[in-house]
Amino acid sequence: MPPKELPGFYYDAEKNRYFPITGPIPGAAKRRRPPSPPPPPLADPPLTRRRKRVTQSELLRAREMYGGGVMFSSGNSKCTFRQQCQHAQASQPLGWSYQGTSSMADKAVEELRTVVQTPSGLRESKVLVTGSINGTVRLFGLGTALQNFEDEVEYLSELAWTPLRKLKVAMKSGLANIWSPETAFSNFSSSITCIKKFGHKFRDAATTYSSVGRALVATLGSRGSGGSLYMIDLSLTTDLAMVSLNAYGKIERLGSYNRTVWTADCSSDGTQVALGANNGAALLNLEKRSLSWMYHCKSDVLSQQFMHSGNVVLCGLRNGSIVAIDVRQRHRNFPTGLASPGTARRTVPMLPATHQADKAKSTRAISMSSAVCSLVALSSDENYFLGSSMDGSIKLFDLRLIQKGAVQSYVGHVNSHTHLPLAVDPSETLLMSGGEDSTVRIWSIKTGEQVFEKRVADTLFTALCWPESGLDVDRSSLFDLRHSWGAWMGSRDGLYYMHGT
Repeated sequence: MPPKELPGFYYDAEKNRYFPITGPIPGAAKRRRPPSPPPPPLADPPLTRRRKRVTQSELLRAREMYGGGVMFSSGNSKCTFRQQCQHAQASQPLGWSYQGTSSMADKAVEELRTVVQTPSGLRESKVLVTGSINGTVRLFGLGTALQNFEDEVEYLSELAWTPLRKLKVAMKSGLANIWSPETAFSNFSSSITCIKKFGHKFRDAATTYSSVGRALVATLGSRGSGGSLYMIDLSLTTDLAMVSLNAYGKIERLGSYNRTVWTADCSSDGTQVALGANNGAALLNLEKRSLSWMYHCKSDVLSQQFMHSGNVVLCGLRNGSIVAIDVRQRHRNFPTGLASPGTARRTVPMLPATHQADKAKSTRAISMSSAVCSLVALSSDENYFLGSSMDGSIKLFDLRLIQKGAVQSYVGHVNSHTHLPLAVDPSETLLMSGGEDSTVRIWSIKTGEQVFEKRVADTLFTALCWPESGLDVDRSSLFDLRHSWGAWMGSRDGLYYMHGT
């Protein structure tokens, strides 16, 4: 008898039994679902969401309505009204170059203050000190008190880059020219590695006038001799018209060594100098003129930075390590071997001490991806500092969180094998650097946001200086009267100046 049809079951002749229908019946026609109606068309195509930058007019309106304490959102964090104004000013800077300054500021740039002897009397003014790879140090006058000297050369400014909206303003206003003697302030036998200002690096440090007019100069050394340390003292009256003739009295040699001196730094109180060599780091006491070995290693110390308290020195090594050394520990001392003007020049042997192996184990180390070429300590907190490596990495570190690595990164730079300098504005809000792509970039230190990126010139900037703003006593500065901020940039092609409006 044929099988009976049962609702919900089907009959299998081979197995001679009924099975429940759980899926499509074999051989049955497949049902097709009607197509779903298409979604209604959008009125406008979707746009990529971008954070809108606050304009200066909006900032001023917000200040009038809510006061100076108003907060603005910037990514995942917030910034104050002042910080947002600085970001807006840094996003549209003007760039200038000085004609005839090639090979004068490709290694170091630093700004000092001094009292200048002029035909009309003593005048306070700013002086720019530059160092080059050929071993020369030059002084450039930046104020009106330095004009019209017969033996000085005037270097004219030329517009290198400007936003389109500010082109007319830049052409009308222009930038002040600078003056310098025809001959170099000093000539050394080897390349200048760094020029660092004594003291006054931190906001609450002692601001005595003598510290503002002194600078530390380090030379690399050559095959015939090692590197040296010198001090330039412009704290007393300076006659720039005759500076090339009396430079000997303005420069003091602190010591010469039988090692390559890659870098150096001075403490905020101006009593100690740390130097980085090809076999470690040493500490020079300026009062006793004694040299002590701090850290011995097989890797070159390419960068150094005193922390705010002066008790810790950061050393950046070629192998990518950043070592924090406590200078209060006892070190083995060596005489500096200073030579008087009438005696022969002597060098100081830098030999490793027997206890350095145990001390190296107790030091705190941070690792970067490549050779550490620049270190900058922040005065807002004793534990924060910035570091850059030759592969283009720029990071913010906290000494209390070494195991966790960097606390902030600043991306975008292109670099592979050259020195990558860092410059921080006096308020410690913005960070500037220039890489091998000849592009200048500015970031917000707090948020890591890049606020400016532009190829200002076809040159690699190897020296940066972001000096403190402020007018001279007699209001003679031509750089602070009209600019919200300004920074010096040195390269092989010449000296540049970038400023806000």
